[in-house]
Amino acid sequence: MSWVLATLLLAAAPLADLSPYAVKHLPDGSLEYSYDLTAIKSAGGTADANAAHGEEKVKAFLKSLPRTFKVVVGPGNALDVGSGRAVESGKLTTSFATLSEGPMASDNPLADKSGARLRPLLDPAEPHLLLSAEAIAWQVRQLELAALAAEETDTENLRRELWSRVLDRALQKHQKGQGDAREGALALVARVAAASACLDKAKVAPSVRADADASAAVDVEIARLSDSPDALLPPVPFSGSPQLRCAWVRVRAIGQPFERTRAGTAAVLLFLELLSEDPRLATLWERVRTRRDKFLGAPATEPILHWREKAAGKPGEAIETLNDFIESLAMDARIPPPLVAPAVTPFEKFLSELSGAERTHAFAELATALQDGRIVPGQATWPEAHDAALGALCLPEANKSVRFDGAWRDRLQGSFAALLGSTSEARGDGRAPERSDEERSELKVRLLVPPSLEVEPLPEVFARGARSLEKLVEALQSEQLSGAAVVAPVKAWIPRLKGLAAVANPEGSSAKELAEGRRFAAAWRSEPAFSRDVREAGASPVALGAERQHAAIVGVSRRELTVSFAKPPKLTASGGDSFVLAPSEQRYIVPVLVTVGASAAATRRPLERQALKLLVDGVARDAAQAEGAFAEALK
Repeated sequence: MSWVLATLLLAAAPLADLSPYAVKHLPDGSLEYSYDLTAIKSAGGTADANAAHGEEKVKAFLKSLPRTFKVVVGPGNALDVGSGRAVESGKLTTSFATLSEGPMASDNPLADKSGARLRPLLDPAEPHLLLSAEAIAWQVRQLELAALAAEETDTENLRRELWSRVLDRALQKHQKGQGDAREGALALVARVAAASACLDKAKVAPSVRADADASAAVDVEIARLSDSPDALLPPVPFSGSPQLRCAWVRVRAIGQPFERTRAGTAAVLLFLELLSEDPRLATLWERVRTRRDKFLGAPATEPILHWREKAAGKPGEAIETLNDFIESLAMDARIPPPLVAPAVTPFEKFLSELSGAERTHAFAELATALQDGRIVPGQATWPEAHDAALGALCLPEANKSVRFDGAWRDRLQGSFAALLGSTSEARGDGRAPERSDEERSELKVRLLVPPSLEVEPLPEVFARGARSLEKLVEALQSEQLSGAAVVAPVKAWIPRLKGLAAVANPEGSSAKELAEGRRFAAAWRSEPAFSRDVREAGASPVALGAERQHAAIVGVSRRELTVSFAKPPKLTASGGDSFVLAPSEQRYIVPVLVTVGASAAATRRPLERQALKLLVDGVARDAAQAEGAFAEALK
């Protein structure tokens, strides 16, 4: 053999590369890959191999190969996860379940065609559709919104009774009182009547309209409370029905402090007096506040309780000696507090404190604050656990055995924004699979050993989602809201999410959780929830002067995820001198929500769901055209 030929042989690549067709999970956490060599044995050698070794030697080599071969990958391997090709172009689907399983569409005319040859199931060129954390976070959100809507509909009965009784009693006090007591009663009537009418003059109670002073006062109060561009734009799920829209407007109006006047001060004291006189009224007030804390978010303080303490159980006497009461308060506590303090969640608190340029990029600022630890939502109550579950999308590093690249972290931040009703710019496309042009003459078969994923490796998203649903069930049951239509769907998803968390990070997981997670991961597309149309629009809770950002989920598409071993894994195989074991990259396709955004007037209501569906269908579900149509519809 000449020196030149020997050098070429040393530089040559194995005769063929082969991907596994099956993977088996072993009890110790190892993975057993199976390879089918039938096609290689029957295909004959390459032209390179025949030229280098002769046809007879190549035939003998192929004949000596077994029909199947197994390789075991040791447990506990760290992974590198990154972005392959970005969101697939073409027609969007309306649900997660209707996505196709085929390879990503390629705009490269030289790309290897998927139909050119039969590939093993786990060949990177035939990427598998993987259950994404985004799809699960979306479904958790749907369950929570449905339960919240049911709870708020029930709570409306309590609120209507509470404020109806307060309004009747305050109107009587106004008509019979004098001095500060009469003016305080008028201010209380104006606030409660305006809130009960949902800031709609046409809905003000006839009893209020029958009193000239009260009628005039409520019109002034409606104008004052409606001055903010946020006053009449409820978020989901409150935007879903007229009843819930009214509920949100009422709660927000009741949650505003009174004007810093003698009348405003007397109004709060009169309300406290009504509570002390009527046990039923006091019970309703406590129940409404309890529901707020459990389902909307407990405020840091309830300022009216401080006023009740200062009144020493005698709010009526405090009205008669109003100057002395005011002087007893610290300067920063003299603003008359709301009758029920507004609900606050960790996210809402952060967004409300933004100013200037930060407000323009509110959700990006929120994501950054989660990443750098400025926001650390607790999980003691459901509103906290809800924020913590969504926030997990911004914390992929919580899974210490997986390292995500910047493009994939951007994608997760985009998912976070989409689920909060915003939109985020995605980083550019990743790389497409490369074709090898190596000389194929070495008489060996290279067995490609890729990592194997069953779900997107974000266990914290799944685990926090389960925790959020558990706290929601606790809150619903504690308030006797345990009807099967509300609680049963939520409870059914808790073991699924725990199972998915176990699959994403098997260490320390029970066999039962792993089995449940693998069962669901293998059949998730048959779950009815994923057949639901995802399209919906919303408006940012943060107005930017005279404008407000709107966003819409316009459909579902696919994006490619790449995964490789961070360090060479431990590979074992029995026999196999004819084989080269090579750790390799694997590619998966994950379903992702596609969003569009546009700016509109600060008071513009979001598009209704049906209007959005018609808009997207009208542009043949093309994302690029949908963005322009969405902006046009908001003008």
